[in-house]
Amino acid sequence: MPEALVTAERRGDTLVARLNRPDDGNAVNRALAVDLAALVGDCAADKALRALIITGAGPRFFCTGGDVKAYARVQDAATLDEVFDLIRNLLDAIAALHCPVIAAINGYAIGGGAELALACDLRVMDAGAQIGFPQSRLGIMPGWDGLGRLVALTGRAAATRMLMKGTRVTAAEAQAIGLVDEVAPPGEALAQALALAATLAETAPLSLAAIKQALGVADRGDGTALRAHTRAAFNRLWFSADHKEAERAFAEKRTPKFNGT
Repeated sequence: MPEALVTAERRGDTLVARLNRPDDGNAVNRALAVDLAALVGDCAADKALRALIITGAGPRFFCTGGDVKAYARVQDAATLDEVFDLIRNLLDAIAALHCPVIAAINGYAIGGGAELALACDLRVMDAGAQIGFPQSRLGIMPGWDGLGRLVALTGRAAATRMLMKGTRVTAAEAQAIGLVDEVAPPGEALAQALALAATLAETAPLSLAAIKQALGVADRGDGTALRAHTRAAFNRLWFSADHKEAERAFAEKRTPKFNGT
C-alpha cells in the first residue's frame, strides 16, 4: 500500500496534519490537494476540534509549493484554472475553518508552500527554516491568492521587496516583518505549535470563530461592513452560554469551562 499523501494525528482537541511527500519537498500535486481538502472538510464538521496544525513530513521541507513536474504538462488556461482552483479553494477552506489553523513551518516554505502558510491563522517557524516567493525568478507570480494575504500581513513595502526580489528570508527576518508569529528552536516548530494550540484552547471557541470571521471582513477593507459585522457578532456572543460561564467563573475565581454554545 502506498503511503498516505496527508497523514493526520489527533492530539487531544488538536489535529496535526502532515504533508507527506518528503522526497518531493512535500510539493502539492492534485492527489495531495484532494486529500488535504477532504481532511479540512472533516475538520469543518468536527465542532469539538479546537485547532488544526499543518506541517511537513521530514526535517527539511514544510512545502515547496506546486509539483512542478506535474504542472509542466498543463497546456491551456482552462486546464490551468481547473488545476489551481482546486488548491485555491482548499486554501480558502483552511482560512474559513471555524477553529484556528497553525502552520508549523518545520523547513523550507517556498512559493505555493509559503502561500499555504499564509492561509493559516498563525505561523510558527523553525529557527533554521526559510520562507520565500521565488515566482518572479520563474517568470510567474503567486497564483494561489497569496499576494493579497502577504500584503495584509506584512504591509505593501515588505511584500513588494519579497515578491520582486524573489529571495528567501530567515525565520528571524520573517518574524520581523510580521510574516510569522513565533520562531521555534531548531526542530521544535511542531512542539511550539502544539503549545500555542493549547493556549488557544483556553479561550472560548465561539469567540475564536467570530474573530476569524470578522478578520475576514476586515481584509475586504469595508469599515462600515466591519462595524456592522462585529456589533452583530458581539451581541450573539454576549448572550452565549460560554459568556455566562465566563462571568460565573470570574465571580467564583475559577477557570471557565467552555463548551462552544
